Amino acid sequence: ACKSTLLRIVAGALDFDARERREGHNLQVAFFAQHQLEALHPNMTVLEELECEAKHDDVPRLRGHLGNFLFSGDDVDKKISVLSGGEKARVALAKMLLRPSSLLVLDEPTNHLDIESREVLEDALGNFKGTLVFVSHDRAFINALATRVVEVNNGVLDEYLGNYDDFLQKKTALEKRRVEATKPEKPKASAAPAQAKAQAKAAPRPKLSKQDRAEQRERKKAHDKAQRQIG
Repeated sequence: ACKSTLLRIVAGALDFDARERREGHNLQVAFFAQHQLEALHPNMTVLEELECEAKHDDVPRLRGHLGNFLFSGDDVDKKISVLSGGEKARVALAKMLLRPSSLLVLDEPTNHLDIESREVLEDALGNFKGTLVFVSHDRAFINALATRVVEVNNGVLDEYLGNYDDFLQKKTALEKRRVEATKPEKPKASAAPAQAKAQAKAAPRPKLSKQDRAEQRERKKAHDKAQRQIG
């Protein structure tokens, strides 16, 4: 899938044809993908799996670290081969977070995890001080951890600050603005006739001369006389 390919490029696990990938100073990258469950040693116990990854000063805290991932008591002595998919995922994540890197790249980290395991993972990643880059279909997981959402569409990357709910809200608002921008503008009603009428009404009548007024009175008298004769 393209999302997994993109994450592998970000993690430096896959070469690509064009452009370049630049790492920051002293960048340490840890990459979690589903194939890492298959990389676990089936004949080792949970504790032994972490011991092979741990440094000397990590050993005293391994049991406590595994407890954070719901492996307590005799659980740490279980063979990897008898674990469920969710338990294997927790072991792989516990290994990766034993000595957190400055950049964690995770591909669908909540796959196979039950609700309790997801909460454990959210707590562990929420306390991580570095940068997280992850792909997930788990909306609740994205809302809990994401501070920036990147949408990949036809080879173009669009960034939205916030979690998944913020992304949906901003994207909906953006689409609404785009639709409004494509609508033809309604023609504005001409104000010219109304203005002309108002101006005509407000215009002062021309002042008649004394002779004009006399002629106007004579015409009115003649009109009134003709009306009486008709009646």
